[in-house]
Amino acid sequence: MNYLKQYQLLTNGFDNKKSVIFIDDLKTRIVNCGFDSGFFINNQESFDAACAYPDIVETDMLQNKSFTYPVVFSGSAQIADRAILMLHGLNERSWNKYLVWAKYLAEETGQAVILFPIAFHMNRSPENWNNPREMSKVASYRRSQFADLNDSTYANAALSTRIENDPRQFLISGVQSYIDVINLATAIREGRHPLFKKGTHINIFSYSVGAFLSEVLVMNNPNNLFRHTKLCLFCGGATFDRMNGASKFIMDSHAFQRLRSMADMKNFRKLKTYFRKTGNAEIENVWKTLRSMTFLKEGRKVRERILTKIGSQVYAIGLQQDKVIPPSAILLTLKGKKSNLPTQVEIMDFPFDYSHEVPFPVRNQNAGAQIDSCFQLVFEKFAAFLK
Repeated sequence: MNYLKQYQLLTNGFDNKKSVIFIDDLKTRIVNCGFDSGFFINNQESFDAACAYPDIVETDMLQNKSFTYPVVFSGSAQIADRAILMLHGLNERSWNKYLVWAKYLAEETGQAVILFPIAFHMNRSPENWNNPREMSKVASYRRSQFADLNDSTYANAALSTRIENDPRQFLISGVQSYIDVINLATAIREGRHPLFKKGTHINIFSYSVGAFLSEVLVMNNPNNLFRHTKLCLFCGGATFDRMNGASKFIMDSHAFQRLRSMADMKNFRKLKTYFRKTGNAEIENVWKTLRSMTFLKEGRKVRERILTKIGSQVYAIGLQQDKVIPPSAILLTLKGKKSNLPTQVEIMDFPFDYSHEVPFPVRNQNAGAQIDSCFQLVFEKFAAFLK
């Protein structure tokens, strides 16, 4: 069955409000599990009081604290002893494009695939953030405020507004997601998850900014949770300071300029002081690793020492036409200054129009056969590595 047909079957059948979903034609079962986030930083006091959209920049959101996440099974398996944690990209509001990826990996590896939402993304954010009519008003307001604004759309209006108001929110959300994943992985390992056997082995497949989060997790290896984890990175892997988040699908140009302020060493040190006030020991433990993945040059020594040890566990595929996370930045990060690290990195190109945000464009039906072939090529490689 081709990519487009699978995409249609999965997206039409998926509903995050149902506890269990069966896609009979694909022999796929999807179980939606509940999760309560145990970590939260209320930085509302630092926000601009004059913000035109206080509901968008709110940090204390119920959706972000208590939510569901889907687990994809292939075949008749009811419980698993191996899992693949799948982490998505920045400013994502739908699992649509990931469902085919998850189904393929579950089918080819025999592992259950956990699609876990990053803080304030997917169903961890208000539904109106994905409403074209409402968000078009927000985008229009932003264009009225900044004469030189580029890449402003309804799709990125909510995230752009949040980042503009407080760029620290990027790393605050990242830290919350980091701790959420630790808690999830701990529950699975200890046998406290109903879908997984005690001691279940966890691998990771991540895309875009999810790759940044997964690298920090595996490199830091809290409580030895990811000691033997295989890590696949798709369209990701670069340090934060080499990413270009200005995109119609991610954030507008002015918000990205604000976000880049976090790649300033002085601001980064201030952020460390800010996080220390939480008293959370895990944040203190991860900070050196986080710094190594934030700055290409300044973090090289720590990063390359860790990748020398765990590089054989990492496999990355970048795309030649990717403008958000350029392949050159992935290579510099993962292969090192001398290109001698043991990480496996491939740079591929496709014979059809694609982008970082849409690597397999389902609307391009004229290129259907080519999209099928390229998807198969990429995910065969990932599945073989994860087996």
